[in-house]
Amino acid sequence: MLANPPVSTPEQARQSGKLLVYIQGNIHGGEVEGKEASLIAIREILHGDKRHLLENQIILFLPVYNSDGNDQMSDNSRPSQEMSPQLAGQRSAHGYDLNRDGMIIDTIETEALYKNLVQRWDPDLFVDLHTTNGTWHGYSLTYAPSYHTAGDASPSDYTAEVMLPAIRQSVKDKFNLDFNWYGGFDYRDWPPTQLRTYHHAPRYLTNNMGLRNRMAILSETFAHDRFYKRVHAANVFVNEILEYSNAHASEIRDINRQADERVVRQIEEDAGNFQNGVQFEMVALEEPLDLLSYKYIPYTDEDGSTQFVRSSEIVEIKGVQNFNAFAATKSSTVPVAYVFSAQFSGLAAKLGQHGIAVSTLQQEQEFAGESFRVDAIAKQGFVQNNHRNSLLEGEFEAGRQSFAAGDYYVAMNNRLANLIFYLLEPEADDGLAYWNFFDDYLEAELVNSASSEYPVFKVLER
Repeated sequence: MLANPPVSTPEQARQSGKLLVYIQGNIHGGEVEGKEASLIAIREILHGDKRHLLENQIILFLPVYNSDGNDQMSDNSRPSQEMSPQLAGQRSAHGYDLNRDGMIIDTIETEALYKNLVQRWDPDLFVDLHTTNGTWHGYSLTYAPSYHTAGDASPSDYTAEVMLPAIRQSVKDKFNLDFNWYGGFDYRDWPPTQLRTYHHAPRYLTNNMGLRNRMAILSETFAHDRFYKRVHAANVFVNEILEYSNAHASEIRDINRQADERVVRQIEEDAGNFQNGVQFEMVALEEPLDLLSYKYIPYTDEDGSTQFVRSSEIVEIKGVQNFNAFAATKSSTVPVAYVFSAQFSGLAAKLGQHGIAVSTLQQEQEFAGESFRVDAIAKQGFVQNNHRNSLLEGEFEAGRQSFAAGDYYVAMNNRLANLIFYLLEPEADDGLAYWNFFDDYLEAELVNSASSEYPVFKVLER
């Protein structure tokens, strides 16, 4: 942690009134550029000409998030980096991709991040440094904001529409480097007409921050650049992010805190009467992108098929649709609270890992709302992070239910309401049900019945 004057506790950081920025690298063990860039930035701030970056902010660095993967060196873990460096660490850690664990929290790394950093320090800006897996675009680095989906839009929109464009221009002016939106395209349909980003899901840590009303930035250096160029690009990006956040510290904090207040106010004034998205599809931004890419040249193969060879020329392709946003395809009513039986103590503990307050009923109480009747559990046809994810099929039913003293009550009138909603909704495309949390209970119920009640009740009336 870098601070001037020094601080040693979250309380001291909050009392300082300064912005809190957290920067992590190496969540994927072989993607070492962020690690190197972070160490360079630390030296520049402490011993170089960047000391002014501590005027309005406190900076937390974690150069190596995935220490296990970082230490498992091999010469084939990052083939797109073309032996530069010759040895690199492994993407995963003890069988898990740590950047897919933001919701279910299977790993000690995610649990520790939430407990020791996110809940205690509550960073205003979360920066996650990566390297791409091989798309031959024409940029030294690509980026994405936190995709807010079910979260408050303002922190994400500010990041995407104000902060990142300003940083992109600054990088171009100072270093003549081209940075732009993250995404991939199919070179076999040349020239490309679409650039498509990654999944919106909050299993990714940067997207998870969007559900917490905080700003986040994902960066991806260009895998096919030489190693020193990748490190330079990552270092430039880190420095320019910190230049921007230092200059706009009050504005960033205000936007985040206003989002907190807006989320709570909407729950208190309108819970039970509005809906939020639980499943999403990728959509294009209104403004198309002039895409830089290495040029692909078509040729006819011996069998008559059209093939492509990549040239060394970088070209600009005008008017490419930029699929870097998401729209809801299914929505659900946002409740006053969620209630569930005391037998699901593991669920209460899981919510606690996210920093969500869970209380217990002091006496028997009846609630009006709706339950979800599960007719079937559809399983994904592939394994993701050691899970075959579940998609619950069924429908909501209005009614009243009584719960006993000792049962669990999760109030929604706090700033994490959107995270609570996404975790507990039965049809959420990245909630706890999707990550198999309720499978054992529901599958046992469905053995002897055509349907089963999802064990979390939605309270729609106060």
